[in-house]
Amino acid sequence: MKVLLLHPDDAPSSSAPSARWDVIVDLGRAPNSTYDRWRGETNCRLFSLYHFAQEVDDLRFLQRLLHIGTGRMVDQLGIDWWDVLSLELVPHLQQLMLAHRLSKELDASCELYASRPHPVASALEQRLGVRLTILQTRFHGVVQQARRYRDAFSSLDTLQLAQVLVDKFDSDHSIRSRFTQRGQTSGEPVILLPSAYINVSRVAVSYAEMLPDHQFLLVCARNNAKVPALPPNVRSTSLTPYFVPSDKQEMTCLIESWKKLRKHLAGVDEVFSLADAIGLLGQMPSLLRWGLALRDAWNQVFKSEIVTACLSGDDSNPPSSIPLIMAKKRGLPALACHHGALNYHMAIKTNHADVYLAKNEMEQDYLRRICKVAREKTVMVAPSSSRRLRLEGFARRSAQWLVFFTEPYHGSGWRSDEVYRDLLPQLCALAKTCGLKLVFKLHPFDNIKGHRKMFRRFVPEYERQIEVLAGPPSDELWNNTRVALTVQSSTALECAALGIPVFLCSWLRDPWSGYVQQYMRFGIGHVLESPQQIAGIPALVEIENQESPHPLTARSGIDSDELADLFLGKHSAQATAAECCLTG
Repeated sequence: MKVLLLHPDDAPSSSAPSARWDVIVDLGRAPNSTYDRWRGETNCRLFSLYHFAQEVDDLRFLQRLLHIGTGRMVDQLGIDWWDVLSLELVPHLQQLMLAHRLSKELDASCELYASRPHPVASALEQRLGVRLTILQTRFHGVVQQARRYRDAFSSLDTLQLAQVLVDKFDSDHSIRSRFTQRGQTSGEPVILLPSAYINVSRVAVSYAEMLPDHQFLLVCARNNAKVPALPPNVRSTSLTPYFVPSDKQEMTCLIESWKKLRKHLAGVDEVFSLADAIGLLGQMPSLLRWGLALRDAWNQVFKSEIVTACLSGDDSNPPSSIPLIMAKKRGLPALACHHGALNYHMAIKTNHADVYLAKNEMEQDYLRRICKVAREKTVMVAPSSSRRLRLEGFARRSAQWLVFFTEPYHGSGWRSDEVYRDLLPQLCALAKTCGLKLVFKLHPFDNIKGHRKMFRRFVPEYERQIEVLAGPPSDELWNNTRVALTVQSSTALECAALGIPVFLCSWLRDPWSGYVQQYMRFGIGHVLESPQQIAGIPALVEIENQESPHPLTARSGIDSDELADLFLGKHSAQATAAECCLTG
């Protein structure tokens, strides 16, 4: 049996046009229409590696997998570095879980080929004990790599490119910190808001706005986290000037602990054995150096400022999870929330927060039911940014935009070109049918330049008619949106709250989280199962116009006074009682 492992940047026709394959396994993801086309071209069995994903159940498996390494690489402050940094390996471990399942479909007698080098291909070679043949020549590898960098860089704007370069070549801020001075401290007690991304900053600041009598300090670990306008009670500074040289002796001791842990992991589980064999676990020392540099910088913040509590808007990301853990170790109130609608990492990670702030009933249900977060650890409180006014029905029906909210599909393994090749004609046709202007509202990880190039490739006749918006959602956007589409973006909640009909392209959902199912559970949006169902949206909108819209929840959760008590460490007395009344 001849098996081709298709790299996500390749197509079957470009890999080995004259070859005959028995099975082709796409190491990426593509819509069904792509696979139907490829099956017709190759006349063989063809499917995606992600066919083996077991949505939500895989979160349980991954949680047990990560738990194997806890408590074995702890520093002098009590921080478990496997606990902090293993989340950086999760996307690769998820692929290796799928590769392990694929290996059971193959046998040692198969002829294994890969269109170009890929970690999953190497893992299958190790797992099956067969020789892997790489079809890509060394020359073509160099050419394709150069082309990949060119395409990636050409799609970035100046600020995005600068952030990528400094993240790669100055991860410990050793260069930047020499040219940046610390700002003056206020000398007043502050609640710490750590952030590495703009969306994280926005949600954290939104909670700060609810407590105008308290002072907050937003510390940006990356330039991308800066907020243009802040409320009077929030001061902002960069983490960069707080970086200091790390303790080399401590690093040496932790590396020794890591060597023992690495041997343990590879010896007790096949997924970790594969991860070690292909070099994935070899990334940990560099991650550890990065993490220690962050820890030491945050330690300087705690020494310089009078920090009384910490609120992290992304406690799965080391730049904003490390200060949360440090606050907890110092005996300070440690609160967490999430910048998106839902956060599946809570199902696989240790929860270090005293209290997790859920924005609504749907998120609270997900935390408790799917992520198994203890009831007493969650409190429902909507940030100020989620409290918008909905338009009256007649005003909404006069809005003229059909808005598609993008998401970082590549992060879920998708072939972005194939996603848009499938979507764009349907969206353009829908806009024309409804007499609406098609607007793309970009995710912070996307950029206008890249999308304009993509429009010119796939729908050149409509390219000038499509508007592209970046930055935070504005009142103009919400007031002009007649109909919205997305996959599983948190903007679906905004639309539901504002009475905007929103449709979820569920065939593009990620393979792990169960977000779309959770939206369905709480009546958020209309679920579409295929691109062809987009054409039926006008009829569905007409039905919705005849029905009275319902909000996500009528329960508001705790008030601002009770939120203030959380930052004083008074959770058990008032907040738990309030939650019992709300959910009881």
